[in-house]
Amino acid sequence: MVRREGPVPIYQQVADEIRRRIDSGAIPPGHAVPSEQQIEDEFEVSRITATKALRLLREEGIVYLVPGRGTFVGPEDAPRVSQTTKPYERIAADIAQRIKAGELRPDYPIPSETTLRQQYHVAKGTVRRAVALLREQGWVFTVEKRGSYVSPRANWPAGE
Repeated sequence: MVRREGPVPIYQQVADEIRRRIDSGAIPPGHAVPSEQQIEDEFEVSRITATKALRLLREEGIVYLVPGRGTFVGPEDAPRVSQTTKPYERIAADIAQRIKAGELRPDYPIPSETTLRQQYHVAKGTVRRAVALLREQGWVFTVEKRGSYVSPRANWPAGE
């Protein structure tokens, strides 16, 4: 993913990848971006490189730092979803938000497991847990060998 011998500095390549995830919606406003430790692990870079990548994104105004909490996608007034939220809970919350916003409509399929795995950069089990949580909450229903679909509005959680 990171091209070490190219002309673009490694920290900039890392920042570009995080920016791409933000622009694609994989990391929406208010959500935490990967921590320095997560960047080190994922991209196999030093702490200094991870720090420089996050600093570049902060200087561009794309992310902002909350001391002791992490770095989040802007704008700063967006409700924050902390890094302590488990990945499957974050994915489920994002999909539920898309349903509430009308982007995903009742009786239409939600994105496939493969699509969600690629979009959120997570394992199959994480996506399955997210869909199971959405099912428990009443946002979706699953048809064996067909996929998961947005539930009729009457089945949505109370108050939604």
